[in-house]
This record gives sequence, structure tokens and C-alpha cells, in this order.
Amino acid sequence: MRRGLGIAGVLLALAIPGCRRAPASSPEARATLDVLNQILASKNDNDPRLDTAFNALTPETKVLFRRRYAELAPERRNERGTIVFLLGKNLTEADDWAFLAQVAAEPRCLSLADCGKPSRGDAEPGDAVTLAYPALVSLTLVGDALRRRSNPVSAADVWGVVKAAQGSQDPKVARKAAALQAEFAPLSGK
Repeated sequence: MRRGLGIAGVLLALAIPGCRRAPASSPEARATLDVLNQILASKNDNDPRLDTAFNALTPETKVLFRRRYAELAPERRNERGTIVFLLGKNLTEADDWAFLAQVAAEPRCLSLADCGKPSRGDAEPGDAVTLAYPALVSLTLVGDALRRRSNPVSAADVWGVVKAAQGSQDPKVARKAAALQAEFAPLSGK
């Protein structure tokens, strides 16, 4: 079964924007990826490097981060959400927004043990948010960008994420997308 996840990860990597190009992987990009991997391995959501080390990612580094996202098992919700958050601090090109749309459109994760199978037993408080975490992070980033109205990408890129999330099988994701649509569409003429 682990082999199947590896193949699925490779296929997902090919589908995620920015993952098709094989970057030269400069030492700086690899070093930044190493820092990310250290933080993910430590499971320390309060690591101060999260606030400082990822504020100016190069396009090459963003490709490496998107690849890392694709390599992680779907059940690794926190790690995946962390990568989405860090990439969201660097939304400068259409590939960034296409990645967020891809995350928002991912199949619903049904349990932390196996995203493809419903949980056996009682859910823990907060599990619904945890299961939807990467997509919810992507929508939070969209909301932040819409509130700032200063992002250099097109409105179509931003609204593409919302549209992708509106089709989500996860009710939390679909509701958040609908709330963004209701809050901001009147301002944009949509």
C-alpha cells in the first residue's frame, strides 16, 4: 500500500502547477527546503523560523515546496497545511494561485488514519477542521488577499481558488468558499 501512495504522490506532483519543471535546485533553495523539513519533522507549530525563514521564497524554492507537499501522505494534514501557509506568504505569480486552487479542490479527507476511509468511532473535537486544514488555509489566504486588495495577481486567479473550493465535498470548505463569495463578490462585480 505504501507503494501506491508513492505513485499517487508522483502523479499529484505532475498535476500540481509548478511541479512539472525540474528546478536546478540551488544550494539556497535546498537549504530552505531543509529548514522546512526540520520544522515538519519536529512537529513544532511554534518554531520561530515559521515567522522569519520563509518570507521571500524564490520561484525555485516554491516549486520544491509544492513537490514536498505532493510527497506527503494525504493524512499528514498539519504538515500539508503548514506548507500551504508558507507558500501563501509568497503569492506572487499565477502558479501560486493555481496551487491553492488545486489544494482547495482536493478530495475530502475522511479520517486521519486513512483519508479514503471514514473514521471508525467517535470523532475528536476539531477533527473536522483538521481534516480540511490545507483547503481551509488556502481559503484563509484568499480572504486575506481580498481584504488587502494589493496582491499583484489577477482577480481570476484569486476567484479560481474560491470556485475550486465551492465544488468541495467537504462541507467546511464549501461553506468557507460560499462565505468568501458572499462577502467579496459584490465588491468585485461578480
